[in-house]
Amino acid sequence: MTAGVTAMAQTTPVLPEGMEILTPEGVTMTTGDTRTFDMAKNIVVAGSKEKGYKTYFTAQDAACGEELWVTDGTAAGTKMVKDIYPGPVSSNVSYITRFNDKVVFAATANEEDGSELWISDGTESGTYMIVDLNILGGSEPQGFCQVNENQFIFSAIDLESTVYGESEQHWLYVSDGTEEGTRMIMDCDVKYPGMSVNNDRTHFVRVGRKVFFKADSKDGEYGETLWVTDGTTEGTIMLTDINTTVANDATGATAGAKLDWFTNFKNQKLFFTAYSAEYGQEPWVSDGTPEGTYMIRDLTEGFDDNGLPRGAGAFTTCAMGDYMYFRGNDPGNTAGIELIRTDFTYEGTTLVADLNKVPTATGTNNGTPDIFCVYDGVLFMKAQSGVNAAYDFCKGLELFYSDGTAEGTVMQSDLNPGTGPNAAWEGIVVSGSMYFRAQDETPSGSQFWELFRIDNKDQFPVKVVDLGAGPDFVHTLRNMNGDLYFTSQIIPRLFKYSYRKDGYDPAKDLDEMDPVYEEEGAGVNIVESVAGDADVEIVYNGSYLQFVTSAEILNVAVYDIAGRAVMNVSNGENTLHVKSSGLGNGLYIVKVTTENGTAAKQIVVK
Repeated sequence: MTAGVTAMAQTTPVLPEGMEILTPEGVTMTTGDTRTFDMAKNIVVAGSKEKGYKTYFTAQDAACGEELWVTDGTAAGTKMVKDIYPGPVSSNVSYITRFNDKVVFAATANEEDGSELWISDGTESGTYMIVDLNILGGSEPQGFCQVNENQFIFSAIDLESTVYGESEQHWLYVSDGTEEGTRMIMDCDVKYPGMSVNNDRTHFVRVGRKVFFKADSKDGEYGETLWVTDGTTEGTIMLTDINTTVANDATGATAGAKLDWFTNFKNQKLFFTAYSAEYGQEPWVSDGTPEGTYMIRDLTEGFDDNGLPRGAGAFTTCAMGDYMYFRGNDPGNTAGIELIRTDFTYEGTTLVADLNKVPTATGTNNGTPDIFCVYDGVLFMKAQSGVNAAYDFCKGLELFYSDGTAEGTVMQSDLNPGTGPNAAWEGIVVSGSMYFRAQDETPSGSQFWELFRIDNKDQFPVKVVDLGAGPDFVHTLRNMNGDLYFTSQIIPRLFKYSYRKDGYDPAKDLDEMDPVYEEEGAGVNIVESVAGDADVEIVYNGSYLQFVTSAEILNVAVYDIAGRAVMNVSNGENTLHVKSSGLGNGLYIVKVTTENGTAAKQIVVK
């Protein structure tokens, strides 16, 4: 925090139109500067369309130490939620995680209880300890992950896990946010974040209504391997012992699998990397069953001089369309470390493009792409094009995008002229624009990491703000209902940026803020049906609405959750095509009026 505290004394920079600082002077944010979305000190958005959204974070001042803070998006509505540990002592609020319109987290209210499970709705009265799970000290809850609409899972130390075995263990719990609804579901040794923590998103991942996590048996049989839970004891299983290398001859215990890069693929499968004795670190997939958990392909065949497998794994994973994309070794063994995609079959795991074409003795040099996110129909990443001035295509580490084909993979811009690195990271899409941190010059001994924006895939990046001389280190970019929130090292306060690009179209640019539990392409979840006095059945299959009735249809109206009419049709047709109508993702109410009355149904459009 030294750099941030020093920066507080600096003059507030000139901010662009639409940008403001929400936290008051004298308050320092304590947000971590890693890229993970489940880091110990985080910025987290929670809420609902009906109740609105709030942003939660940790910050400290001289009177109360580090505590939980919240903002409703205004300076007046930015405040400390509660002095959980009264006085200047920090409550060490950690692992803030969204739970519908609230957040759950670990916090310490006094030395006797230690770190326990807390919940908050952003008000002082609505912020309280859910349950004291360990009567001998803190339960140190962590690994929070919402598993379905009403429950989240986490790991914690309780009395039994403290005294079991040679060292205390975190066992698996589920909670609905109440004391009576919080219970231990499996006495397995949960490993959070685990042996390998390169993942720049999250260490445990929900896929549909299941959460994949890293754990060992409580007797230490497997080191660390892949488990899955649906929030019940019966639905919590170890999937397979991936690394069967014997680590303990006396007990027969096997070695850990070095699980990493957990990534949700369309709520259908988990992509991850794992280490096995046969193949080393390679890409794997699981559908949540033992038989559906397998290595996709050995990208680096053979063994090294020490007799160990040459596995190199995968990095910066991202799903787009029917493929998972990642940085990996070229299966053809000529292009080095480049952009790879997989459809989870051996044959379908292939090189997308050779980003660095500087020749080597065996092929070409490494492009080492680091993927950001999907924006404007393509996959964005930074990649190394080369630094050899003898080749015109060598522009250093710059911004690329890909449509999934070699010819559709291009350098987006040379942001840092010459062969200097733009060092871009942490891409996020907000209100139809993509933001990321990067640099347009090469600093001495550090990275500048200032805030940049593009409004379409081919626009040259625009520097949004320069917060001061030297490294800004803008980080932890978050989306709260269409506005960008972030903090920085040079000025560790909470920034809000409200911006809408020219041609902003709510039908396609409005941000979806709520979790989706259904498989992509599997239809919709009908939230509620409300029958009126009309003899009509409203059927929705995810593409079109069908109105089954023998009566004459007079009108069909569609309303958003705020009650605004977004569509009104009076053509008497029995079918309404939703996807081609321009409706964005969200919850809608459909009302059908016939000659006999009106019927209504809530639908979720995805």
